[in-house]
Amino acid sequence: MEKARSKYPSGGFCAAWGCSNRQTKGDGRKYHRFPRDPTRRKQWAAALKREGFVATEYSRICSDHFTKESYNGSGRLNCSAVPTVFNFPDHLRLTVNKLWKCVIHAVVQWVTFLFQCSEQPCHPGGYASR
Repeated sequence: MEKARSKYPSGGFCAAWGCSNRQTKGDGRKYHRFPRDPTRRKQWAAALKREGFVATEYSRICSDHFTKESYNGSGRLNCSAVPTVFNFPDHLRLTVNKLWKCVIHAVVQWVTFLFQCSEQPCHPGGYASR
């Protein structure tokens, strides 16, 4: 009797951006399903930085995208693990320096706005005109 063929291949692809890993015997990687919990599922999808990506029951992320700390002693993913190891192109990377520049820019704009508001009257005859 011939085994029924699945609509989807047994060797799934990693869903991470730019990752070409495919699930094959003996490749030494684990291929993790997306969590069923909606909050964690969204965290995993957001970590991929793939616009419009929606995980299906067949979506997988390979172990290359998890840190060693993501695994417990028995080699299973911790319940709070999120994929964080990616090789994004420059336009998708948000480095600490870029993040701080954004924060500093936002603070400077806010302080400038507040300073300008304190120099101008809020309404005719306001306290700032005295």
